[in-house]
Amino acid sequence: MILRVSPHFSPGFVAAVALGVIASMSGCATAPPASAPARLDFPSPDTGPGRPAIDRGVQRDIDAGWNDLLRGDAAAARKSAARVGTGPTAELLGLQATIVADDGDPIPGLRRMTDAQPDYAAVWITLSVAAEKADNEAVALAAADHGADLWPDERWENRAEQLHQRWVDDRVSSARSLYEAEQPTGALDTLAPALALEPDNHPAVLLQARILIALDEPDRAEAALASLPRDDDVVRLSGNIAESRGDLNAALRIYASLPNDPEATMLAIGIAEAQGEWSTAMNLWSALPEDMPEKATGLSKAKLRWRLSVMPDYVHEALDSTNLNRAGLAVILVSLAPQLETQPGGAVPLLSDIMDLPSQREILTAVRLGLIDSDQLDHRFNPDRPVAAGEVHSAIDRMSGLLTLDRPHWCTNGDDSPCTSLDPPISGQRVAGIVITLVAREGT
Repeated sequence: MILRVSPHFSPGFVAAVALGVIASMSGCATAPPASAPARLDFPSPDTGPGRPAIDRGVQRDIDAGWNDLLRGDAAAARKSAARVGTGPTAELLGLQATIVADDGDPIPGLRRMTDAQPDYAAVWITLSVAAEKADNEAVALAAADHGADLWPDERWENRAEQLHQRWVDDRVSSARSLYEAEQPTGALDTLAPALALEPDNHPAVLLQARILIALDEPDRAEAALASLPRDDDVVRLSGNIAESRGDLNAALRIYASLPNDPEATMLAIGIAEAQGEWSTAMNLWSALPEDMPEKATGLSKAKLRWRLSVMPDYVHEALDSTNLNRAGLAVILVSLAPQLETQPGGAVPLLSDIMDLPSQREILTAVRLGLIDSDQLDHRFNPDRPVAAGEVHSAIDRMSGLLTLDRPHWCTNGDDSPCTSLDPPISGQRVAGIVITLVAREGT
């Protein structure tokens, strides 16, 4: 560097400036760079609720030691603590220096302090930081919660919430995603650490029970639920457990005990319908809220099924047929849509081969309305002949036209759109299901 002397300054002034520049350059070459202040995850020992009273001299040493920690100088902080001597604030400062230096285990000392000074919030928060660093989640979370309770400051409350989110909520969420992806074993493994931290966590225990049911371990699922109060979620899962054990009657009773829970009622309806308890199904459908879009159609289907359940034996024979004949088709159509009998149509036909059949009335109605054809020359119906898919299509389409119902969209080869299939052999239950769906939608 060259110093150019201006004639306007005295030689003494220039010399002083030169000495200053030299000193400045010398300082830049030898002084260590200043460290940026650190942000520690625990508070100063002389702050927060429950801190011990200290005199002014101790205060100065604690403040000096805290500033040393902020600069990352744990050795200087320990010297400040040593100058103070004994006392909780000095002990805590020394333990905090151990965390910063990472040269020992501060947890035993911090736990002794929480026992001796249980209201000293800074100790609890420091213990949480030390335990987190040591991967001791249980101690870290419990200490963070207790510290935030003692010192309801936003920073410490946020810290407790963040630990809870990371170690409990995020794991429960991940476990739920695995469960929904049908990976129950992985879900249970993911959930286990969260339950270890919070064994009574309501969403976590409910999820655990669902996973165990999926793993076909109903006894363990029942044991898990025993820790929770018996609310609607627990009762509903108890029904799931009964179902997994094959005790459908018990499951039905459990679900039906929640009349104000549409989800449980729908589960009860599913069991009642599967068991053919159509009267029970009707009552359950009736109990659902009116604004449920599936109620009207579901109730109508249940009523139709109940009507079939109380009909004569020949109707049941048609329904139970695995290879439906023409007489059975007429029985199903007219039994499920009795309004057909009052529809105007052709003259009552004379059919010689149905005179002794119990289904004579239904057959005559079907033929009169043109739903099913007959041999007009021989005056025969051929009631025992198995029906073909085309006959069923034609009969149901004609019935839909007479009763102003929406006709089914029958499946054809290469049809990718939603459609109604009818593959041979054609069963009575399959045809009845199609007709019930059509009739149940009437007026909905």
